[in-house]
Amino acid sequence: MSEMAHGVAKSESSSEAGVAGAPVARDAIDPDLIKLQRKRPKVGLVTAAGVVLLCVYFLVRLTPDRRFAGASGEPTAIAVSDVLAGKIGADDYVVVEAEPLMSHAIRAMKSKGDLGLRVVPVRGTSDRMWLAVPGDGWSQPATTNQYKGRLRKLSELPFEDAVRSYAAEHPRPVFGTAAAARAAFTGTVFKTVAGDEVAVVDGDRVAIDLVDPAHSIIIASFNERLPDSSAWLAAFGAGGLTAKLGTASPSDAALGQARFDVAASLAETTHKLEVAGLWAARVESVTQHLTTTWGALRKSGPGALVVDGATVPDTQIDLVGVYAARTIPDEAYALLVGELPQDYWYVMPITVALSIIGLIFLWALVRAVRRDLLPTRA
Repeated sequence: MSEMAHGVAKSESSSEAGVAGAPVARDAIDPDLIKLQRKRPKVGLVTAAGVVLLCVYFLVRLTPDRRFAGASGEPTAIAVSDVLAGKIGADDYVVVEAEPLMSHAIRAMKSKGDLGLRVVPVRGTSDRMWLAVPGDGWSQPATTNQYKGRLRKLSELPFEDAVRSYAAEHPRPVFGTAAAARAAFTGTVFKTVAGDEVAVVDGDRVAIDLVDPAHSIIIASFNERLPDSSAWLAAFGAGGLTAKLGTASPSDAALGQARFDVAASLAETTHKLEVAGLWAARVESVTQHLTTTWGALRKSGPGALVVDGATVPDTQIDLVGVYAARTIPDEAYALLVGELPQDYWYVMPITVALSIIGLIFLWALVRAVRRDLLPTRA
């Protein structure tokens, strides 16, 4: 009887547990919790719009690389004048004949400890065209003046600010004739022998190397016949040269050489050495280094330049050097030497992936707009 009652009670409790909202025993599992389903994730309006904008941004940024990656296998031969005239499109694969001014190279580092690039201006372009050549010593040396690579606007390159700031803060020497210096006295543009036009101001430093026509230097090598300086001085006297021993440097003594100052011109000294048969000697000219400022140089009178207190006739001046800080023009171009279209093979897969992601989230954006912004239909 008790077993029958217990069975009835058990069946009643199980039936009650099957009713929605009925209490569940402590050690039992609520069947309603087992049947719960998570809601499907929804992409929000802001998230979808943000991803779409990012995809569009990177697709636009990759446009120059994508254009260069699709260039033909052979570079197009161009002239520097065409680049300066704006006839050549950026991100083209080109080869150009140019003469770089390696003494004006600016090193642009890609990262700390990296040799980076040497950014070099092209002669005769007034800093409107540059060559970005590898900065390490393992690259193939240029045996000709032909350079091929990717042509870009300097303003689009990551090292633009570094190159511009260095060029503006560090004056670079440029050289021109005395006539070019006088022509710049009435203006502000100094025409260099390289064909560049450089703006100069009164504070720029000026240097002139002046050859002394009445003096020369003899560098004599010791040998069995003339083993020391005394023997050389005697030989000079026999040859009609009045020489005195100059200040010998340790390197000259170690090399078995001596320097002698001669109060005669380079041509006269050379001729007398040849007549005397002193073939173990060579002759060099004596150069004076004179410095001043552009503002002081402009006060010079006609026919001669006043430099460092000395009046030097224009006819004796070979070149005038000016240390001028130069601002790179906004429309400057840079040729990335050595870059090839096949180096950018990865651009197309990235473009496809960004396009697919952008389309998916564009579809999610449309759904989010319909769900959150548009009124629901009755």
